[in-house]
Amino acid sequence: MEDIIILVDENGDEQEFELLDTVEYEGERYVVLIQEDDEEVSILKIESDDGDDLELVSCEDEVIEEVYHIFKENNTDNFDFDD
Repeated sequence: MEDIIILVDENGDEQEFELLDTVEYEGERYVVLIQEDDEEVSILKIESDDGDDLELVSCEDEVIEEVYHIFKENNTDNFDFDD
């Protein structure tokens, strides 16, 4: 069964993503997501407020590269990587 996440962009439009993995890097947690019919993953940092709400925020290119590298190492048997 797929884990689906609905994100709302700055225009209020909903976009559906499949959650591929959660990765920990330098004490922070990140999600690796992909949209249907897309070939590139999206990597977002998980932030939480003092309550139960979680927010996914963009991160710097260097962090994205490191998180993607960890994701690839952890999932070599699960996915076909072209790069």
